[in-house]
Amino acid sequence: MEPLLAHEILDTSPTFIVGIDASGRTMYMNGTMLGALGYTREEVIGQDYATMFVPVRDHEMLRRVFGELVSSRGTTYNENRVITRSGRELLVEWHGRPVYDDDGAFKYFYGVGIDVTGQKRIREALYRSQQRLALHFQQAPIGMIEWDTDFRVVDWNPAAESIFGWLREEAAGRHGQDLMVPPEVRPYVADIWEQIKQAKGPVRARNENITKDGRRITCEWANTSLVDEEGQIVGVASLVTDVTERVKEEEEMRERERAQAATIEELSAPVLDLWAGVLAMPVVGGIDAARATRMTESLLEAIVRSSARFAILDLTGASTMDASIASHLGDMIRATGLIGSECLVSGLGPGMARTLVELDVPLAVKTFGSLQAALRHAIRASRV
Repeated sequence: MEPLLAHEILDTSPTFIVGIDASGRTMYMNGTMLGALGYTREEVIGQDYATMFVPVRDHEMLRRVFGELVSSRGTTYNENRVITRSGRELLVEWHGRPVYDDDGAFKYFYGVGIDVTGQKRIREALYRSQQRLALHFQQAPIGMIEWDTDFRVVDWNPAAESIFGWLREEAAGRHGQDLMVPPEVRPYVADIWEQIKQAKGPVRARNENITKDGRRITCEWANTSLVDEEGQIVGVASLVTDVTERVKEEEEMRERERAQAATIEELSAPVLDLWAGVLAMPVVGGIDAARATRMTESLLEAIVRSSARFAILDLTGASTMDASIASHLGDMIRATGLIGSECLVSGLGPGMARTLVELDVPLAVKTFGSLQAALRHAIRASRV
């Protein structure tokens, strides 16, 4: 029973097992190898192993392996291809050993093999992927940094060297806070680091950093935790871009917008010095509460500054007249009178006059058809 059991174990072993005699002919092949190659035992026994199963390009290598086995009397390890009945090639990892008779003469060789064709493809795909990743890492136009779980630099690419000034060898092992973060920003960065370790996706940040030569720069960061097969964090990967110039341009644009807004605000409530003691404020377009407030403040400040006796509100350019605009004008007229200046209204056309009557909004002020007429009145009154 024991020989039969041993044969059954060999035949059903998940590995390839083959025996080759001194003349290179197959004397044994287990069921697993036969099944993988597509042959029956009767078809292979007694056949020249190399001719039947080994590609021609590997024959010389196989003869060398056999020679080393016989001469060394030890075990060998090698990888070579075997051919199936269909012509497909399998890559097999072999562990071989020679067997000798009682007189020390070589009897046969047996090998135990593992089909590593799939593993080889995976290794090659992984190698190509690693090569591509390494190429991207080295040539990426943005900084790429790998950190360990203690926030120390594991690796960084040439773009990171360009941004921060530290060579890879100088940065490796340094703590991020000490390497590139200003003291006042460190609490913020520490909070971001904690968010990264707890988040499942990217954590973005924008903050000031310090370069090797002490310059302050603004950087945008995209950080992602690296996890192992069990979901444990083993590091952090960061993409970093120096946006200092962009931030400067954005601030300059905001400053220009603020200046433009201030200019527009001034133009929305201009005060003209027409004559000694006579001011005029042209009203162009519509008037809302915010503009009415600016116009009133601007007019009152000009009156106090110049001690003007008359202030002319010229409505020639006003687009419409409704209850709200009429109310704002009434407030301006009353405010002008409270600081000792007489308010005159010019450019009040028939349509606006009719609207004021329909709205029953009396303007307790002298009105004139044109700015010129209001100015003549103010000049004559000033001479009295």
